[in-house]
Amino acid sequence: MNRRIEMLRSLELEAYRMAYYLLEAEEPACEAAKRALLALCGAREFAKATQEERRRLLKRFVMREAVSGFCQATARAN
Repeated sequence: MNRRIEMLRSLELEAYRMAYYLLEAEEPACEAAKRALLALCGAREFAKATQEERRRLLKRFVMREAVSGFCQATARAN
């Protein structure tokens, strides 16, 4: 479990940067990064993945969470 936590911590800043690039707002980027890291932690392939594979997985999860959060915020606003 400690190894998984260390791996997630090493990806925190990168997750936030990706989310901020997509959303251009601090709070939604933090939330998207947090949800992406939680989803990544639960992914079966995460623990056995190489560093490069983890980054690819992270990118996929961040994009999914950023779009999902954006759509929900847009729906609430309308």
